[in-house]
Amino acid sequence: MPIFHFDIADGVRLEDPVGLDCKSEHEAKQTADLIARQIAIDLDPDGEDRAVVVINEAGFEIYKAPVRVWPLR
Repeated sequence: MPIFHFDIADGVRLEDPVGLDCKSEHEAKQTADLIARQIAIDLDPDGEDRAVVVINEAGFEIYKAPVRVWPLR
């Protein structure tokens, strides 16, 4: 199975040094969406743009999942 890396980008890029085995690019994109939702749960809405960036084994960015933090009402 190919290994995909899930970097966090929020002005500064936090690289994923280990990565995860995913069956396909589609599964890697779904994983990035899940990670982005989990990050959003743990953050305060401060207006800072964040994303989970998927990097394939060749080192290319194939997907970017935005982290959407909604303000509490």
